[in-house]
Amino acid sequence: MKTKLVLAMCAALLASGAAMAAQSDDQSGTVQTTKTTTTTVQHVNGANTTWYKEGGVVPTEYRDNRYVVQHWQVEHLNEPVHGSHWVRGDDGDYLLVDETTGAITKIIHHTD
Repeated sequence: MKTKLVLAMCAALLASGAAMAAQSDDQSGTVQTTKTTTTTVQHVNGANTTWYKEGGVVPTEYRDNRYVVQHWQVEHLNEPVHGSHWVRGDDGDYLLVDETTGAITKIIHHTD
């Protein structure tokens, strides 16, 4: 997941650099430039967050289906209670999340 994020950021930076290089001078002889700002949030073991704990509320991006664990049996997780689902964190942890509120009811930490 982190590798994909880094690759996406690199592609965005390269694209913005290419776009700036492709810009031509306007009739007045000045060059227009564009400034791009990228913000990265890292959720490694919740070290940089206040929500990464039981009772915390997951950010909106974690409510996207790409984080929801569809086959919890394969991951050796208990069946989620009605109205909740398992979400995979960036570091491999599993978060049991209430579907309505986004509140974390349980965390299973990833171990190598």
